[in-house]
Amino acid sequence: MKCIVVGGGDLTTTELERIKLEKQYLISADSGTIRLLDAGLVPDLAVGDFDSVGEQDLERIKSSGVLLLRFPKEKAHTDLHHAVQEALHLQATEISIYGALGGARVDHALANIGLLEWISQRGATGIIYHQKNRIRLLSGPSHIQLVREGYSYVSLIPVSKQVRGITTKGMLYPLVNGTLVRGESRGISNELMQETALIQIAEGQCLVVESSDEPLENFVLSHHL
Repeated sequence: MKCIVVGGGDLTTTELERIKLEKQYLISADSGTIRLLDAGLVPDLAVGDFDSVGEQDLERIKSSGVLLLRFPKEKAHTDLHHAVQEALHLQATEISIYGALGGARVDHALANIGLLEWISQRGATGIIYHQKNRIRLLSGPSHIQLVREGYSYVSLIPVSKQVRGITTKGMLYPLVNGTLVRGESRGISNELMQETALIQIAEGQCLVVESSDEPLENFVLSHHL
């Protein structure tokens, strides 16, 4: 089962259209619910303390017919974390996360990226989409195949102290049994040289960040055609 989780961070019209097209089980976190309702999307489940929406918006959420799971403001985890947890309770094997980044709160953004490891530990795959970026976690020993889909650049950012046995294929700067060290920038801004590429690692964990510096309208066309 695949789920989409939507938080209250940056969310473009393009991303909302992508959510409409995917038609997967849809869970919103707190103010992400309002963003979806504004776009004509009613989530299957809305989760959070809803402290970032006013009473009028809360009444709107209640009257929309969405299943509501409300938590107290004083809680151990963020609203997005709870939304992801609900996706896992539904036995989702892949969770696409939107609205996880942007805004004034860098702490929330870092915590949300950290959820990718938490999801992986529970046997599922998490993918964060943010405008012209796609972020995944790779835990060794494992491999991942990349499809260009408008993303020109690939960065490998170590989460563990070291990532060993890295071999890449189909990229401008290949690695063969290489090592990346956390805190160094060696793995930033590699480039796809063909429509697909392969990354495999033997040991450690790293973020795989695919991105594009194309104007958004050009990126949209290449991503969806």
